[in-house]
Amino acid sequence: MADTKQVYDFAVKWCDKFCDQKINYRELIDHHMADDCNALGFKMDCGNAFIERYGKAFDDYEELKKVIDEVNDIELLGSAIYSQWRYFNHWAYTGEEILEFQNRSWFILALSRLAVLSGKNK
Repeated sequence: MADTKQVYDFAVKWCDKFCDQKINYRELIDHHMADDCNALGFKMDCGNAFIERYGKAFDDYEELKKVIDEVNDIELLGSAIYSQWRYFNHWAYTGEEILEFQNRSWFILALSRLAVLSGKNK
């Protein structure tokens, strides 16, 4: 896995993008996030490892809010973000769904936590 400074920079970069209310959804679902995730060593496992530990929090914003402070594994969280992103990039009916409040909020919450975890060791 990459060093924590690189993970921190990734988390802040993508959190800022998800927070931008004027962003075109294509910028969120294009290959750049996958490139960044791959470079950091995150795995696209369909969220299986995260689901095993945190259940419905993998794809439910309200559930993620309940457990986010318990999430302390940078690789696990990064891989969950990558897997969740891949859903919108590849499987969702339309990639525009990534902009819906609950979906955008899930990414913001997960990326913010990733920034906190990786920022401790910058």
